[in-house]
Amino acid sequence: MAHPPNWVFRFGIAAIPFILAGCVMDGPFVDRDIDRLVSSDSTTAWSQGGGPAPVTPLAIPAAAASATGDPSVNLATGDAEENDTLTGSPRETLSLTRCIDVALSASPRTRGSWESARAAAAQVGIADSEYMPDIGLRGDFGPQRQQVLPAIVNNVSGNAIIGMSWVLLDFGRRDADAARARAQLTAANFAFNREMQRLVFDVQRAYFVLDAKISLREAARENVATARKQLDATDDRMTVGLATRPEVLQARQQYMQSLYALEEAKAEVYIAQAQLAVAMGIPAQSSPEIVRLADLPLPSTITDGVEVAIQSALAQRPDIASALGEVRSKEQMVKRAEADFLPIINFEGSAGVTGGNFNYTQPGLSGSGAAAYGLYSAQVTADWLLFDGYERANRLRQARSEVRAAEARLEQLRLETTGQVWSSYFDFFSAQKQYEAGVALLTASQDSYDSVYQNYLNGLATINDLLLAESFLFDARFELIKSRADLLTASATFIYALGS
Repeated sequence: MAHPPNWVFRFGIAAIPFILAGCVMDGPFVDRDIDRLVSSDSTTAWSQGGGPAPVTPLAIPAAAASATGDPSVNLATGDAEENDTLTGSPRETLSLTRCIDVALSASPRTRGSWESARAAAAQVGIADSEYMPDIGLRGDFGPQRQQVLPAIVNNVSGNAIIGMSWVLLDFGRRDADAARARAQLTAANFAFNREMQRLVFDVQRAYFVLDAKISLREAARENVATARKQLDATDDRMTVGLATRPEVLQARQQYMQSLYALEEAKAEVYIAQAQLAVAMGIPAQSSPEIVRLADLPLPSTITDGVEVAIQSALAQRPDIASALGEVRSKEQMVKRAEADFLPIINFEGSAGVTGGNFNYTQPGLSGSGAAAYGLYSAQVTADWLLFDGYERANRLRQARSEVRAAEARLEQLRLETTGQVWSSYFDFFSAQKQYEAGVALLTASQDSYDSVYQNYLNGLATINDLLLAESFLFDARFELIKSRADLLTASATFIYALGS
């Protein structure tokens, strides 16, 4: 066989570092398909580049909201005073839609779920790579010295060999791994969808609560004005001798209680603002002002029956689809465990060049030389593990048990879904009736209070009658606000239970 010229040998040795560097670098195809593998339906609020869209900073200062205009108590006189100790710059006012948009972009929850889906997409690429051959380059170069007295041989040699290993037949191992990876991607994709739904629901609920707390604060201010009007009327009646001092003290007590309730309502607004900010994924001190929902039309009634709603939820809930994907993934683990009992057939081949320069010396004789020649090999190999101490049998038993466990979790989730839809369905109708009753109750309480107040001014009712009517009026105001917030929350809860 003819030997290649020396420049071939030298070029092969010199090229080893560059070829190795090229093999270990990420090629342009490494990450190109990950975003495609993640469902585009799950990423409507995300940027095309494979992650959350850049968040526009909110123009919201860290200071708390201004409390100017909220009356506080002068303990010496019992009168209301203005409190401007909690002042701050005006904050950005956001609608419910804008709050949801900020949450989808800023919340760590959606970012984490998104990255989990991308990791599952990368796992699909890893499984697909098993169908391709493994190609590697091995090289060595260096001097050697051998001394076998009386001869001494100095040798400088090198090798450059490229090898390939390719699995030709594995009886379903790679198919099972690829199918499992795709099932896990499906599960992660639907889990991301459900996480987005959960985030939207949490923001809606926190928004409704904050709106209700602000309304309760306004109602508390109305109660303070009503109690103050009542106290002034009682003072006027005592001045002309139509009321006693105990009646004035009772009216003042009611007024002080309304001031106390107002301060409590103000504190609850600040708490609700922080809860909304956290739900949106922004710091509590950056909580926004919100667009009030006073003019928002209330949800219309549900026309479908509860059985139709349950079937709709079972068909479209992303978390159920995700759990089904987990079952499919576990089933592929069983197929992989079964395939491990069968042999694997591989193709292995290599080609390269080897050579070197040498010289030798011994008493009376010395010389030198050089040689370079090519190497190649090609063969088909088979591996079949016959006994492994029952490891594969136990892995198969484990995989089958995991399938049954995943099926049980899926069935439990379906049962929980039916319960959630059932309860939220009737909670919605109950909230509708409570709101209608709350409207009627406030109207009746206002009429009753106005009548008792006029009778009290005319001397036809006692202070106890007036205080009782006033208490009913205050309660009716609060109950109407709460029932409206409950109706909005019940509607959002029903939609969330449906998986819409």
